[in-house]
Amino acid sequence: MNKKISEIIQTINKASLQKNTDYFCTSRDIFQARLDAYIARTQQYLLSAVIGEIGNNTFDHNWDYADGHARGVYFNSEISNEIIMADFGRGLRNSLFSVRKCDTDLEAIKVAFTEQVSGRAPEQRGNGLKFVLESVKEKNWYLYFQSGNACCIISDGQIDFLETTISFTGCLAVVKTGDK
Repeated sequence: MNKKISEIIQTINKASLQKNTDYFCTSRDIFQARLDAYIARTQQYLLSAVIGEIGNNTFDHNWDYADGHARGVYFNSEISNEIIMADFGRGLRNSLFSVRKCDTDLEAIKVAFTEQVSGRAPEQRGNGLKFVLESVKEKNWYLYFQSGNACCIISDGQIDFLETTISFTGCLAVVKTGDK
């Protein structure tokens, strides 16, 4: 999987640095319009809610973006049964920092997916990624979600939190609904 993730990261980096608007949604409105088109095309309502949660986090939690990279969310739904999303924002650890000091990206990703906590304190939020986790498990989909040098992998109903050898500035998500 590392080779596949490396290839995905290279593709996203290239699209970001070129400010490719075919895939980058630079505002919430553009993202919502593309998500609505996806829903109309696929009728995948629960999957669309999962995609919406991940994509909307880009706009809810990011104020700074990595130098030279496109603002907004990368959203590619062209591959059958696979959705790829990414942003070059603050990442989970920096987003949670104001409410929860996490020493590592691995700790931050575990907290984000398992605890009710939000980087938008004092708002009572923080269930979005838990909704993503439960939906992916329930439907037996596959999720690879990376922030920094840590990832959450959900496959065959099992959840693994791992450190990676490849670091990603921001967040990267790959959701597969068919053959893994």
